[in-house]
Amino acid sequence: MQIYNDLIKIKNSSIALGYFDGVHLGHKVVLKNAIHIANKNNTQSTAIIFKEHPLNFLTDENVAQILTIDEKLNILEKIGLDNVVLLDFKTYSHISAKDYLENILIKYFSPIAITTGFNHYFGFNKEGNSEFLKENQTKFNYKYFEIPPFVVNDNIVSCSLIRNKIQLGNFYEATPLLGYNYFIEGIVIKGEQIASKLGFPSANIIYPENKIKIPHGVYYVKVSLDGNEYNGILNHGFAPTMDNIDKLKTEVHIIDFNRNIYGEKIKISFITKIRNQAKYENTDKLKAQILRDIAFTQIYKYFLKDKINIPCKRLYL
Repeated sequence: MQIYNDLIKIKNSSIALGYFDGVHLGHKVVLKNAIHIANKNNTQSTAIIFKEHPLNFLTDENVAQILTIDEKLNILEKIGLDNVVLLDFKTYSHISAKDYLENILIKYFSPIAITTGFNHYFGFNKEGNSEFLKENQTKFNYKYFEIPPFVVNDNIVSCSLIRNKIQLGNFYEATPLLGYNYFIEGIVIKGEQIASKLGFPSANIIYPENKIKIPHGVYYVKVSLDGNEYNGILNHGFAPTMDNIDKLKTEVHIIDFNRNIYGEKIKISFITKIRNQAKYENTDKLKAQILRDIAFTQIYKYFLKDKINIPCKRLYL
């Protein structure tokens, strides 16, 4: 997959338009349609994406991301796109829909097809939409495809809904909307080694600054390292039992794993939240709780293996 950080001429493209944060199930339909049309016509598929979320410029809101730009590009490559063109939203935010279509999309990509989601807007004041693209098909000799809402469990899949689920720590409901487990990545750094002294060595990472913040608590996670995947329990927050109530920590105990991985990059995928943080009377009670947390991962894995979808609050005793 070729990545371009500015406009470049890619003639006869099958274009997909969108911000695609999360590259969720609805996004994948848009992208795969563009790829299908490209393959069918022996041409190239091209996604045109703004580097920053438009709302960060249009409002005072700072929209937390489901994926970093690198994570997004990695997923887009796996889907099978030929090209991704990354544009600065600020540069194009004042261009009318007509100018954007004629002087950007048509001039640079002479598209044979344009695919968007049902709720995609572009151009100054959101002048460009599905109807606008439909009306200009004949004039500019492209075929427009509008992808209807993608529904999972009676919910229209959307970035805002997914962000809400993640912010609540509700990965049980976020995962079916994304089509994969929400994840973070980071380099393992040296912590205070408190967990090691308790008998549960942990890998510490810095929670990515621009990603959605999750509630403080303990989570059942999967840890990917060197092509292998391990079960783990992750603590995100503080360590009240150890009187650490100031320094935010993201640390994961990788179950049945004993290796020095300082400086290595790990991927942590969230399965479900186990419990909120709590302050225990002493370290013995904390260790007993950690053992229950580890046991929980085995119970939850058993239910998933048998395809019995039960929310964690019904599993954890």
